[in-house]
Amino acid sequence: MRISVAKETADGEKRVLLLPEEVGKLTDRGHEVIVEKNAGLNIHRYDRNYMDAGARVVSDRKELFGDTDMLVKLKSPTPQEFDFLNNNILFSMLHHSQNPKNVYHLGKRGATAIEIESIFNDAGERLVDGTDMTGEVGVLYAVQHLQKMPQDATALILGYGRVGSGAINMCGKLGIKTKILRREEYSDITHFLKGKDLLINAIAWPEEARENERYVVTKEMIDLLDKAAVVLDLSVDFPNPIQTCRPTGLSNPFYIEEGRVHIGIYGYPGLVPMSSTKRYSGQVLPLISEIAKNNGLEGLAERGDLGRFLAKAVVDPEELNWRQYEPEELTGSLIE
Repeated sequence: MRISVAKETADGEKRVLLLPEEVGKLTDRGHEVIVEKNAGLNIHRYDRNYMDAGARVVSDRKELFGDTDMLVKLKSPTPQEFDFLNNNILFSMLHHSQNPKNVYHLGKRGATAIEIESIFNDAGERLVDGTDMTGEVGVLYAVQHLQKMPQDATALILGYGRVGSGAINMCGKLGIKTKILRREEYSDITHFLKGKDLLINAIAWPEEARENERYVVTKEMIDLLDKAAVVLDLSVDFPNPIQTCRPTGLSNPFYIEEGRVHIGIYGYPGLVPMSSTKRYSGQVLPLISEIAKNNGLEGLAERGDLGRFLAKAVVDPEELNWRQYEPEELTGSLIE
């Protein structure tokens, strides 16, 4: 197969999905790999490193996106990048349920996607996963905005999933005194908010709650926190359990509301691009290899467990009636 590795273009994004080490394993197996010029520059992986791994480096995006069997990219393409696809496979984050316009752009170009964040095993575990890293690095970033030493700070954490566990782990390492709010304690939320230095949301807020704008922490409750408190939203659903939270990006990671710093970064692992790239690159290699070994998606579900897991993550725009999602106008990059 011919596999292309694209440079990320989202604002503030420094990562690349495949490192030269993994590219070399693909070329050793006989696959042709094309890498966009300077794709790894921001994490100190240079074009010569990719060429030494057997890849060809190109700057023509039309060739990179369109003249390939599979395009590999971490973040979903922009509408303009989608237009370069040409009846091929996109291996990328897509978040098509939240961003149905992505389905339209796929269908318009005759492409099919493997949605990275939807690749799960039978136990419901993501095969490409940085959620624990999200919790850890989110806390590390938040403490930079505290006006106290971590060991003098107190935190209230909403949620106890994998993201929340990462936050709890890092709070423990830093000496932050932590209270985990259980669901049965929601009715007493005002008591637990009083004087806290760090409020952390790690709850995946369901669609019904978002649509009805239900909150665990209202705007008025924020004033119960310490005057110099930080609000850290790790789940980045919008709306979410904290009324004052809204999404931010890597280049503008925080804002001030109700006198408190609020952080809600799409893609927290991007704050540690070298570490997260190393993790993701190792995680996606066997998945990309399985598709390449199969020479595409046809019959993938019959190729053992890994093929079955991948097949369940296929986003086929024809099956989703892609034309219904045509946007009124193209408005630039989508943020994941």
